[in-house]
Amino acid sequence: MADAIPAERTCYLYQDFQRYYDAVDDAAIQRGLEAGEGLVTALMKDKAGYRFLEKDEQLRRAAATHAVYDEFIERLKPDVVLFPDVEAVNGFILLNICQSRGIEVLYTVAQRFLGRSFFAPNPYETLPRWYGTYAEQDIHAARHVIRRFRERKSSFSDLGQRYPMPPKPSLFYRVVINGWNRWRRERLHISEETVIVRVRRNMRHFANWMRGVWFDLAATRFFDRLGPEQLPMKYVFYAFHMTPESSINGLEPYYVDQFRVVDALLLNLPVGSRLVVKEHPSMRGFRPLAFYRALRRKPGLILLHPEVDSRRLVEGATLVATVSGTVGLESYLLGKPCVMFGRAFFGHLCAHPPEITRMRPYLEQIIASYVPASEAEIEFELAKFLHIAGEFEIPNPYHFPETLAPHRIKAARDLLKRYLVHLPGEVRPAA
Repeated sequence: MADAIPAERTCYLYQDFQRYYDAVDDAAIQRGLEAGEGLVTALMKDKAGYRFLEKDEQLRRAAATHAVYDEFIERLKPDVVLFPDVEAVNGFILLNICQSRGIEVLYTVAQRFLGRSFFAPNPYETLPRWYGTYAEQDIHAARHVIRRFRERKSSFSDLGQRYPMPPKPSLFYRVVINGWNRWRRERLHISEETVIVRVRRNMRHFANWMRGVWFDLAATRFFDRLGPEQLPMKYVFYAFHMTPESSINGLEPYYVDQFRVVDALLLNLPVGSRLVVKEHPSMRGFRPLAFYRALRRKPGLILLHPEVDSRRLVEGATLVATVSGTVGLESYLLGKPCVMFGRAFFGHLCAHPPEITRMRPYLEQIIASYVPASEAEIEFELAKFLHIAGEFEIPNPYHFPETLAPHRIKAARDLLKRYLVHLPGEVRPAA
């Protein structure tokens, strides 16, 4: 970026991280604890790195990160900070700084299978202030999404088009040179980017094949060999989330241990019901066998293979449960009640459970009184989501080169301008 952005307007977290780390004292840690949601909350959202450190070391490195970003933000004094989907602790620390300083946040949220993204004012997928209206073209777009959903097709308009893959450095550079740079500059860097993860990424197809073989040989014996047509007449359906993943670690870290959801449902199942759970397809070969063994021993629970059709499970359920998964929105479209334990941009279309001592009568009441939304109501709800969004997403462009399609870049830029107009104060598109 050196030719595009002046050096004083860039921040590389690990450029001089050791100096900040050496200067951390109790006062620096306290400043981090008092900013926004605090360092503890940021660390609890960790996906796979900090939790392996001692607790005092976690706080010290987080406090150093806070000091680096706080100094940069103080120097830059931005009106708005634009975030992608935050995956790591350092991003949540920067969000804390924005909150403590009263800086507007535009946090990119992918609307899952709707094929668009919007900007939330926080990492919890809170809808923007101007949510609630729609235009005629949004109704037409909503009808297109509904039709594609029922046809089980993606909502992306350029599905099937091919885009050139970005250039990829050699394996030697990615493993050896990059490893040397990490050791030289980022010795205190903590994230899910471990050596094992990097090796797996560079041997993706072989690693996926090996995980699949291990899963088929060792894990499938714990699953109930049932199809949707063989399930009990009354059951509650819960689809496991992929973990670690920002959609649950960042939104609802308390439920990263998904046994908390499973146990809450088992203890409060509507009378005469069973609990059906299904493994996430992307988790094949990742979870330890002890996870499935523990599920196998829970009375009233049916554990289904990841290849079982989730939509048929939703259609046959009396109630669907999720933490923050897209299955909640799918349930709404399929006319099934859903109880959501966490947060998501479509959360108002789901029910939210009370404290555990009142959960059983609450679930029974939802099942008894639920009235599916009409076709017109569904169109209006989706139109309101689409009105605040643009037709783009921000995944890894190497694996999803359509991310860099010119019309997607334009859609992201145009949406940013629309949001700046709606922000308070003097922030405007020309800024």
